[in-house]
Order: sequence, then C-alpha cells, then structure tokens
Amino acid sequence: MFNQLNLSPKTNSRILKLIDAALIIRRSRSISGCILFFYVLTHLLNHSLGLISLDTMEQGRAIFLRFWRHDVLFYMLYGALSIHFLLGIYALSRRRSFKMSRKEWIRNFCAILIPFFLASHLSVTLWGSRFLGLNDSYAFMIISTYIFDPFGYIILGLMLLVVWTHGSIGIIGLIEFREFYSNQRGLFHGLIFGLPLLAYGGYIRASIELSESSKNSPIAILEIISNSNFTAEIGEKIVSLSDLLQFLIYPILLCLFAAFYFFRNLIEKRFNSIQVQYTDGTSLYVSRGSSLLEASQKAGKYHESVCGGRGRCTTCRVRVTSSLSELPKPNKIELAVINRLEFDQSLRLACQLRPEANIEINPLIKLANKDRQNLRFSNQENLSGVEKETVIMFCDLRGFTSLSESRMPFDVVFILNKYFKLVTDAVEENKGRVDKFIGDGVMAIFDKDETISRNCKNGLKGAAKITELLNELNDELSNENIDPLRLGIGIHCGNAIIGKMGYGDASSDTAIGDTVNVASRLEQLTKDYSCQLMFSSTVAEKAQVDKSKLNSVKTKIRGKKDYLEAFYCGSATEAINAF
Repeated sequence: MFNQLNLSPKTNSRILKLIDAALIIRRSRSISGCILFFYVLTHLLNHSLGLISLDTMEQGRAIFLRFWRHDVLFYMLYGALSIHFLLGIYALSRRRSFKMSRKEWIRNFCAILIPFFLASHLSVTLWGSRFLGLNDSYAFMIISTYIFDPFGYIILGLMLLVVWTHGSIGIIGLIEFREFYSNQRGLFHGLIFGLPLLAYGGYIRASIELSESSKNSPIAILEIISNSNFTAEIGEKIVSLSDLLQFLIYPILLCLFAAFYFFRNLIEKRFNSIQVQYTDGTSLYVSRGSSLLEASQKAGKYHESVCGGRGRCTTCRVRVTSSLSELPKPNKIELAVINRLEFDQSLRLACQLRPEANIEINPLIKLANKDRQNLRFSNQENLSGVEKETVIMFCDLRGFTSLSESRMPFDVVFILNKYFKLVTDAVEENKGRVDKFIGDGVMAIFDKDETISRNCKNGLKGAAKITELLNELNDELSNENIDPLRLGIGIHCGNAIIGKMGYGDASSDTAIGDTVNVASRLEQLTKDYSCQLMFSSTVAEKAQVDKSKLNSVKTKIRGKKDYLEAFYCGSATEAINAF
C-alpha cells in the first residue's frame, strides 16, 4: 500500500538498504546478547559448584574452558562482545530523550557501568591468561581477591549484579510475549533470581574453604601462586592495563559521549529541528530523526507504549493528519505490523516513525490520569496479551429458564451452584481452568499441558467428565421431582489472545479471538443437532480420535466465509470411545 508513493529508483534502493540495516542491527544485538548471556549463565553455574567444594569448582572450570576457549568459540564470544558493545553505543546515540520506563533505565544504567567493571576482569582473564601465560584458576582468583584484596572481592560481586541484571532484562524483553515463557514463567524467574545467589554463595564457600586450608598449610598459598605462573612483571602489566582502561579510557569515553549529546542537541535545536503538531493544539520542536514516541516523551506528553518502543505492539500508533507524501517509508519492523493489521497510509507506529519534515499527528490511545492509575496490571504481557494456541470450551444448560420460573430463587441458585461446581471439578481434573461463568453457561480454557494435542484430549476428557458428574447430579435431583438437567458443549482449538482484561478490580485473565467465537458457536449448534457435544475437526485431528466412529457435519459459522467441519456426539462420552 505504501508503494503508491512516487519515489525514484535510487531513493527506493537507499530505503531498502536502510530497512535491511535496521533489521540487521536489531537482530545482531539480539543474537550477540544471547551469546553473551549464555556465556554468563555457564560462568555462574561454574561458580555455583563452589557450594560443593573448591575442587569441584576447578573441575567445572576445566570443562568450561575447554568449551569457551576453543578458538572458534573464543572469537565468536569476543566478536559478540564487540558487536553488542558497538551497537549499544549506536542505540544510545540515537536516543533523543532519556525519559524511559524504570526497567529501561536500569538496563541502560547497567550497560554504562559494565565496561568499567569488565575492564579489570578482562585484564586478568583475557589479557593475563591469553597473552601473558597466567593460569587464572579459581584458587588464584580467590587469593587475589578474598585473601589479598577484599575490595576486589566486592567489585566482583557488583560486576556480577550489574552484568546479570542487564542481561536478564534484555532476555526477558525478547521472550516475554512467547508462549514457552508464559508457560514456564516460574522456572525463568527462579533462574534469574536464584542463579546469582548460588554463584556468589559458591564463590564465598570456596573462598572460606581455601582460607581455612591455608591456615593449616601456609605453603599452599605459595604453591597456588607458583602454579599460576604469576610474577611481579605480569602483575604490573595487568594492573597497568586495568588502570588505563578504568581510569583513563572509560572516563574519556563518557566525556566524549556527553559532549556528543550536548553539541548534537545544540546543533539540532538551532539548525535541524522539525515541528510536531498534535490535534489537541499542542506543538513542540524536536530534532529531525527523532521518533514520534521520543518526541512525546521529551515534551512530557503521555504516550502509551506497552512494548517499550520496539514495534511489538500498536498502542503507540498515531494517525498522521498532515501530508503523507513527506513521510519516510516504514522499516521492516513497522511494515510487518502494518501488513498484518492492514493499516491505511495514515496510521503509523510512533516508536518507528522518524519524520524528516513538520508533521501533525493524533495519538489514538489516550488515557486520562485516573485511567492510567487504575490499569493495575503486573506486567506488559498481561496488559497487551500474548497470542498462543489453546483449547476453548463452552458449556451451557438447556431449558434452565423454564426451571428457574417453576422454582424458588434460592432453590435455583442452589442447583446452579451445584452445576457450576461439577463443571469446575471436571475441567480442573483434566488440566483446564474455568475462565468465566456467563449466566448458566461456563467458558473454560485448556492450556496447562505442554502440547496442543494433549490439551485437546484434556478438553474432550473434561467434556466426558462433565457428562458423568451431571448424570450423578440428575440422580440426586430426581428425588426432588426435578427434570434431568441437559447441556450442550462446544470445543475448538486455535490461536487466541490470552491476557488480563477489564478495568481496575474487575480485571481478570481471559481469552479473546476467533477461536473463542467458534467454540461458542459450536456450543449453540448442539441445539440444532440435538446433541450434547460438538467439536471442530481441528480438535479431532489434534486429539488423534478415530473420526470413523463419530458423526460429522459441515456447518456454517457466523462471520466466517468457509464451512467448518465438526463432529457431534449424543453423549460426550462417545468422543472418549473414539480415542
């Protein structure tokens, strides 16, 4: 749709290169970050072995070094470190505003501190071991810090905290909307918060062990130093390099960075600024090349952005009300969203759009202050939802209206609660969860198992269990001269948006999407076919049922063009017999 803009072939070529460059930069940062995080993860696991003994720690180190100091992996690791460092500087240099979320502030602050802490560590483990012949064993490192330099011991602890915090925030940012993260959130959080404690505890435990053994055998310290190939000359070279990096080069880089920001802002304010006009009458001048989201943040205007400005949601979207001809073409990140949601040319993502000329916009997600305060969700995933393949069940009583008219209200409530209890018990027994009660109907979600196949089987087993328990309830109610309760059940599986929806205290986890609508419609169709259960062919295939044992029908679903193949059973237990 953006091809309608009249651009020259030369301009198109440049834009394509920029688009590719933006995607390459983003993926390079992600891939290099993942490599570095895996290195740190294995390093901390090695530290944790100190909880067993120093010898176990050293044995783990031998395996660790055999892996990471292999020539190919060595250059891959430090290549990733160089790429991540340079792209981090590039990302920070592109920022026009430092108004960020608390999480972004913590991540970027840690990123700035990492080079300072890493300088002294790499002076020993890289420069010393790789080029000076130093054997940087755990025993030698403990002597260098815990015994001879307690301040260095503290520095190591701070470095661990800073590096792990930065890496964890980055990794969670990559996977927080993925289904596997949603399913294994407790495992990931246990790893993130538990591993650094185990690692530091292992180092302390090994340090105490070495300290105690050195009291009994003072010569052991001299043997460790001798085995490390450490000399006064090597020590001077390591300290000189460490001091040079930490106290000269690092401060110079910080000063150059600060000067770059100062002079760039000065030049852009005077010679290179554009006007951003909002439809509410507000206007501001920002540097050309700033994103619209950065412009809003810099001006102190509230602008929603659930994903933190990474093009993974549309909450920052704006409608451009000025000329569209001067807009830069969307990059691939933005274009993927535009094509998926079929935006027209005037709808753009504020986090990705960097105008080069004056522009007028209307942010489409607007919240009053009180509304922002009442959106009390625990994380971004709950606020924006996560798309995952899941199984939806709808269950509804038949003829309950006539029953309620012939009974006292408290009797009706009693019967209804008995029915709700049996449905809940049947669903939870088969690894499902009741999502909501709708009048005399129930919506349930089956997503607790690892595979969609098992979840589909659980849904059908849950339907059969509901039938079994309903028969028992009917036997119980027969003594009260109450006609047997009847119900209809519809089951479908597919992608749905799972997240916390609602407002304030009335918010709850639920699912929305086409899958939910189809499951509801299948439940309604059980009336037309005088059956108890109807489920889609997708559920039948995933659950691996024998279709020849079931009745099939192709039915029209409201709002869908194609016919849907479904299977129906007079009793839900028939589906179990088809397994």
